[in-house]
Amino acid sequence: MRTHRLGILLLVFCGFIALEHFPLMAQEAADWSSWTSVTVNHKFNKSLRIMSKAQVRTRDNFGAFERFFINAGLGYKVLPNWELKGVLAYHRRRSASKGSFNAYRYHLGSEAAWIKGDFRIRWRERFQQTFALGDDEMIIRSRLMFDYNIPSTILVPYFSIETFNDLENNDFFKAERIRYMPGLRINLTDMYSLSAFYCRQDDISRKTNIAGVEFIINL
Repeated sequence: MRTHRLGILLLVFCGFIALEHFPLMAQEAADWSSWTSVTVNHKFNKSLRIMSKAQVRTRDNFGAFERFFINAGLGYKVLPNWELKGVLAYHRRRSASKGSFNAYRYHLGSEAAWIKGDFRIRWRERFQQTFALGDDEMIIRSRLMFDYNIPSTILVPYFSIETFNDLENNDFFKAERIRYMPGLRINLTDMYSLSAFYCRQDDISRKTNIAGVEFIINL
């Protein structure tokens, strides 16, 4: 019962954050984008898993292709609630100024989880480096996520906040991008689940609304 109350308090807390932040949408002209993904996880044992994701993104109010990427990597649990991750990715991107081009990325990081009954908190730190058009970009990404498996249902609402810090920026502690993401995962079976989400992306120079769907396969 205490865990159930904790999950309800989580949903209320995330709702207050959304109500505090999202009214700005009505005051700003923001682009709408979409992210459509398929994610596959395969566990070799309790500690080691392989993971892969393919995703297509649009921009300009769903009217233009922005990127396609596919990645693959490994996750290793050094402790039951602490996992180390390493991923390689290929991106095919298109922008109005640069046209179509290839990009390559790797990221290294770790994720720790605190679990109490059906309630879970996850903290992820990630270093990523992206190479494109003869240049590279190094980013530190920090994400805090809450989710709650509603008892006796297949529904798992969640909410995350993620910040992006450019390592080449002298003002490191000023996030150049923040993502606020409420969503809902539906556990269709033990193997398949479907996640639908809204993401509000705040960059220094622009705002973006993202509608997303992800199909997840756990082998």
